[in-house]
Amino acid sequence: MAEEAEETTPEVTAKPPIMLAFIVGLVGAAIGGGGAFVAISQMPPPQAAPVEEAVEEDAEPEASFADRVHALDPFVVNVSGEGYPRYVKLSLAFEMDSPASKEELEAHIAKVRDLTILLISSKRLADIEDFEGKALLKDDLRERVNAVISKGNVESVLFTEFVVQ
Repeated sequence: MAEEAEETTPEVTAKPPIMLAFIVGLVGAAIGGGGAFVAISQMPPPQAAPVEEAVEEDAEPEASFADRVHALDPFVVNVSGEGYPRYVKLSLAFEMDSPASKEELEAHIAKVRDLTILLISSKRLADIEDFEGKALLKDDLRERVNAVISKGNVESVLFTEFVVQ
């Protein structure tokens, strides 16, 4: 009889209360997060430390972008295309490193226009129609103009108009 009673009673095992542990952990995290939020919101805002600017007596003020840029008149240059003549209408500007170098560029503007026309007309349309070709053209123009001027440097070449027909 004892054997029959053991066989008919289901075996009860103690399972860890996983759900209870999950709920306790979730409540603890919520309380901790709420406490952290309250603590942070009660803190006074950080005070900005007074910044003292070091001003040198001999330092000249930074020149504005407009004071350092010289725009050239538009160019229309023929380039070799696929069997028929192609034309590029190009407007560009040179960003110089200082207003003094901009003045020197303006003094040599005829040379700069000449070398720009010669460089662009020596290119094929396939050389300058994609982004990479235009970037290489900008670098080449910057190097050639820097060779013409003796004071300062061209920091960048800016295409303000680039039309191919």
